[in-house]
Amino acid sequence: MRSSLVADIQARRDRDLRGELADDRGVKKALEKFDQRASGWGFRQRRSLLADAIRLNKRMAPEVSKALAECREKLGFDQPVEIYLKPDPGYNAFCSRGRTGPLIVALSSRLVEDFSPAELRFVLGHELGHAVYDHFGIPMPITATIQDIGGTLVSRAVQLRLFVWCRAAEVSADRAGLVCAGDPEIGATAFFKLSSGLTRPTITADFEAFASQIEAMASAPSATNDARDDDDTLDCFSTHPYTPVRVRALIAFGRSAAYRSRTGRGEDGISLDDVEQIVERDLALMEPTYLEEKSTAAEKLRRGLYLAGVSVAAAHGGIQPEEMSALRALLGAKQAQTPEDVDKLASELETVLTDLASQSLAHRAQLVQHLTVIAGADGHVAEEEYTEMARIAERLGVPPTIIDQTLSGAASPMD
Repeated sequence: MRSSLVADIQARRDRDLRGELADDRGVKKALEKFDQRASGWGFRQRRSLLADAIRLNKRMAPEVSKALAECREKLGFDQPVEIYLKPDPGYNAFCSRGRTGPLIVALSSRLVEDFSPAELRFVLGHELGHAVYDHFGIPMPITATIQDIGGTLVSRAVQLRLFVWCRAAEVSADRAGLVCAGDPEIGATAFFKLSSGLTRPTITADFEAFASQIEAMASAPSATNDARDDDDTLDCFSTHPYTPVRVRALIAFGRSAAYRSRTGRGEDGISLDDVEQIVERDLALMEPTYLEEKSTAAEKLRRGLYLAGVSVAAAHGGIQPEEMSALRALLGAKQAQTPEDVDKLASELETVLTDLASQSLAHRAQLVQHLTVIAGADGHVAEEEYTEMARIAERLGVPPTIIDQTLSGAASPMD
């Protein structure tokens, strides 16, 4: 379902990729397989929440109920919604929808306690936005990773595009949240709280400076904290943009004529097309294009990633199968063979790192960040692996803080 009230502000990258991916043969097969496996899944998740969380109603949580009603009206969302309160000391929210039944929205207890009514509207509007734009129609990351006896149903190139679409979908949901909040700074304030964990004015929230952190980033795969198997190796690509990317996207949208006229702030402002150019430029920094590009420079980067990935994986306890699976997910099986002589590859790595120093900073930073995928594939990042990543980053002229930013992933994503 896509409400006509917000159809015109859906992020262009979200809308275009959504249509393209929905028509992909592999995606269609993956969705068919998911439907076969997911029978009753929505009901089971709802039952779990009924057992472990509190379903809120108007009497129990009048402010939450009021915020939800206002969001439903602004977004034109008339389908059933259930709100659940989960005991959680962090700021968290998520939504889900089964094949049938109501939209499920879960809020952490601390978020409900600390967020202002406008911030709460932003969060609820974001979650409803996912339903409005039918982001549940291509469930992720399962669509990218689901397999049959012959392997994954979606090609590797399409897998990467699915994660790109997920990040663009978050921008659309954020815009829906901002329409509900009614104030551009509300969304940025909510992000600041989610990222810092602070509610008191101990630190001044400089939103322009916060958004400028984008310049220090290049892509968004994040190391996992839990052990993974081959089925979900590609989960190490983040489905969310980094928070500063989302803040800058919100700041730009808040200055648009489309948003200002919609919220009664006047008819002036930048065009939505200009907003899309800002958003798409930032999102492009998060796309690992060198993994798919057909050029000599891209081939060198892929070889560098393989050699560096082997070096990082071997730095602690030898190369683990999960780490090779992560390398194959990034590079494909042909370019990520299990090495027979690690020492020989180490010598080649030093030559390749020198050669890669002339590549763009964005691609060099992408390579370093992809190393965190490999280091974290076995469930943790050892000190020796971190040290080797830092050494490689230094050789490539990439600030080592990139490693820390990537390991923390999309800090406190909202869903």
